[in-house]
Parts: sequence; structure tokens; C-alpha cells
Amino acid sequence: MFMLRKSLLVFIAVATVSGCALQQIPKEALQLSQESPALRKLQTRRFETEDEQALLSAGTAVLQDLEFTIDESETKLGLVAGSKKESAYNVGEIAASAAVAIITTALRFPQAMPISKERLVRASVVTRLGENDKSVAVRVTFQRVVWDTEDKVAKSELLEDPETYRVFFEKLSKAVSLEPREF
Repeated sequence: MFMLRKSLLVFIAVATVSGCALQQIPKEALQLSQESPALRKLQTRRFETEDEQALLSAGTAVLQDLEFTIDESETKLGLVAGSKKESAYNVGEIAASAAVAIITTALRFPQAMPISKERLVRASVVTRLGENDKSVAVRVTFQRVVWDTEDKVAKSELLEDPETYRVFFEKLSKAVSLEPREF
């Protein structure tokens, strides 16, 4: 009985180790894309202040001003995350769906084309005290998830619209009365 248990344990250990060895991370998964530096520049500003908490607090207020609900806040780590739900109905999609329904009904196989219904926009603000402790870097990211009328995720993306980031940093700058510098 003892030998059977020992053999079973050895078999389980070997199976576990061999299963882990088969799964390898693709090399490109750990490489930054060509657009990464430009995107980071868009998302990050440096403020000449030592008060990281004041910037994080102002970032929280700006998110709330932009109608985000604060979901998580870890001030000791310099992180605030928020989200807001919005309608994603689009007149063009509705018209296209109606056209598809009319055509497929005429061809005697009615089909409904799902359209965007709702979107969730997430934002996260991260602060980091600079190396010389005389400045604070603030990075904000915005992501969007869109669900269709069949409650399936139709789109999930990082927002790269420069205007979205410009508005955030403009409001943050006014809130703390400091001019940001690009990172």
C-alpha cells in the first residue's frame, strides 16, 4: 500500500511538471509594441510637486467630475480606478440592423443583427513620486468595453484618443494649480 501511494505521488508530480513545461509564453508577448512610447507619452504627465496625495486626490475629483464612479482607491499605492456606464446605441448600427432584417425577411430566412447596446468606460490613475522626490508622475488610462444586444462583448479596447487625455490633464492641472510637463 505504501509503494502504491508513493508511486501515485511521483506520477502526479511528474504529470504536473511536464504539463507546466508544455505551456510556453510566446516571445512577442513580453515585447513592447512600436506604439508604446507614444501612448505612454499621451497618458503621462509630470508635475513639479512633492505632494503625491494631493495629485491623487485631485485625480479622483477629476474622474468624478467626468462622471466616473470610483470603484477602487488605494492611496498608499497611488492608485484610483473608476468606471461609468453609457448607452452605446448608434443610429448607423440600428439602420444597418433594420436593413439586414428587411432583406433577410424578404429572402425568407429572417436574421437579426446584434447592435451595440451598452458600454463601460474604465479609468485608472496612478501616481509615482519621482526619483529626486521633487516631482510626481501621473499616468491615466481609459479602456472601453462594449456589449451588444445579445449581451456579448462586441469590443474591448484601450482608448487612444488624444482629446480624452488632454481634457483629463487640463482639468487636473487646474485642480492643483500646477502646469504639467510631458513625461
